[in-house]
Amino acid sequence: MSLESDTATKIIRLATEGGTPISIAVVDETGVLIGFCRMDGAPRFSADFAIAKAKTAAAFGTETSNLEMLYADRPVFAHSFVAQGGYFLGRGGVPIIREGTVIGAVGVSGSESLGEEGIARAAAEMALGPNQPWAEAQ
Repeated sequence: MSLESDTATKIIRLATEGGTPISIAVVDETGVLIGFCRMDGAPRFSADFAIAKAKTAAAFGTETSNLEMLYADRPVFAHSFVAQGGYFLGRGGVPIIREGTVIGAVGVSGSESLGEEGIARAAAEMALGPNQPWAEAQ
């Protein structure tokens, strides 16, 4: 099972309809970029952050906000880990899980952190439809 490019395009379209200038990245289950958009007005840094958030959510199969909390008391480990693979341990990355398997992930950057995660979650959910939630209970 894998996330297809037409679904990635739909996720990006839905996420960018809100008007807030963001960058959004969609990756497949291996963390390879399959869709990306940096809206006019989105900060330059948001492009790299969105990609890193999506890659991290796919690799770990969990929201990046969970990782932020997990490593809050281990800053040296978190910094070292991020430096090794371009990962991002903060809000805004959401895995897409179907039938217990990670099929891709969405990363959003450019808004406030809680808003980024909400945008990513909502776009993935709308793209997959109400009978195929963006993520099942972990």
